[in-house]
Amino acid sequence: MAEFLARGAEAELYLDTLLGKSIVRKKRVPKKYRIREIDVPLRKSRTRSEASLLHSAKEAGVACPSIYEIEDFEIKLSFIDGVLLRDFIRKHETRGLDRILRAVGEALASLHSADVVHGDFTTANIMVSKGKVFFIDFGLGGFSKDPEEKAIDVLLMKKSLGNESAYRSLLSGYEKYNRYPEVMEQLAEIEKRGRYVVRNWAGA
Repeated sequence: MAEFLARGAEAELYLDTLLGKSIVRKKRVPKKYRIREIDVPLRKSRTRSEASLLHSAKEAGVACPSIYEIEDFEIKLSFIDGVLLRDFIRKHETRGLDRILRAVGEALASLHSADVVHGDFTTANIMVSKGKVFFIDFGLGGFSKDPEEKAIDVLLMKKSLGNESAYRSLLSGYEKYNRYPEVMEQLAEIEKRGRYVVRNWAGA
């Protein structure tokens, strides 16, 4: 029987098995505030979109869950036995953290090189497993060449880290992105405006 793991803004996660392997079922549940004619196609499109983003991220060399099956409202994913980056930071503080954050930055550089934007890039959506970082939950992601969209990913992580030293470690990896100066210029502009908008890729 599937074990409930967590509930997010638009989906529920369950630990299950498939052919003897542990998997995670990500199920997009109906929203009572949306009429069915809008809710059903929206959940279907978001499910397909997330699967496409995961595939593109993996092709770009970014470690993320593997897809086993896709249904209308559900994706069956490989189970990653690890801890969230936010918990890793609490436990490790400085020991080994610089290398992990640099790896996160390098992976983000690879992701953005493939014009994939995560959309909710925080320490709650990265897992650390056996010294390796995995990006999870692309539910708010999308494809974009716009440096401002990519700057929002960086800004979300900067705010999530809340520590200048940790942020510098992240940037030491992210600077490998060939459009790094453009993204940082956009980031400075966003911060100067004193506000930012997290894009809802699939609509309201």
